[in-house]
Amino acid sequence: MRVKPFLKVACIAAVAILAAATGVKAQQQVKQKFVPMYIVNGEEVSEAKVNELAKNNRIKLMRRGLSDDEKAALIKKYGSRVDEAMVAIISVYTDEEMAAKKEVTKVEAEADRKAHFAQQEKKNAETTLVHPGDMAPDFTVEMLDGRKVKLSDLKGKVVLLNFWATWCGPCMMEFNEMPDKIVKRFENKDFVLVAISWGEKHDAVASRMSKLKARGIDFPVGIDPDKKIFSLYATESIPRNFIIDRNGKVAYVTIGYDSKKLDDIANTIEQLLKQ
Repeated sequence: MRVKPFLKVACIAAVAILAAATGVKAQQQVKQKFVPMYIVNGEEVSEAKVNELAKNNRIKLMRRGLSDDEKAALIKKYGSRVDEAMVAIISVYTDEEMAAKKEVTKVEAEADRKAHFAQQEKKNAETTLVHPGDMAPDFTVEMLDGRKVKLSDLKGKVVLLNFWATWCGPCMMEFNEMPDKIVKRFENKDFVLVAISWGEKHDAVASRMSKLKARGIDFPVGIDPDKKIFSLYATESIPRNFIIDRNGKVAYVTIGYDSKKLDDIANTIEQLLKQ
């Protein structure tokens, strides 16, 4: 039931060819013959109607050339002008067939969505170097205020390691939810958020955080201008989150942003704090 794109183009082209025949004859100042005549479901329709059907993908088949019986029936109905017409017999899809086509399209769209998701998951797996169950690679990051934070010094606490960038839209969306879902929820608990800017210099990060602070987004962030820390955990793509348990083992990983992922992160942190 699927309509091929070339069929729609072919139908429109056929309409154009039929319409052009009249113009050529007029330019040559010859008696007008073989004017277009469009028959849909046994009834004559205008060229505009045919164009509308083509635009809406309703045309199933368009053919020229009549059998003797078809021609006789048309002459009986429309008179002798049928002899001077370039007749196109057009079959259209019924409403039921159109509904079936839409259903096929929905199924194909869902298949495409799943294929894209699988491809993205494969890419995420290929670009991720540290997975749940792995020990988190140690590093020392310089924070905006000049402090140095070493991951191994945070053992005994649950750590959320977040990689982000000032230009990353999904990162900013994630940051908007961080204060309520993460920072405030786990304040005064054995939890540390280590948010590290990916490949950016101090001034650019400081400027963005100053603006975010006015919107209530205020927590310590570090810088990784050469991406050395990030390269221990992944090869590309942000935002990324790694939840590290009290023993320094990675417990959960997310790539990309959506609100549910942040809920899952918060719930995972909650569970790890109970252990």
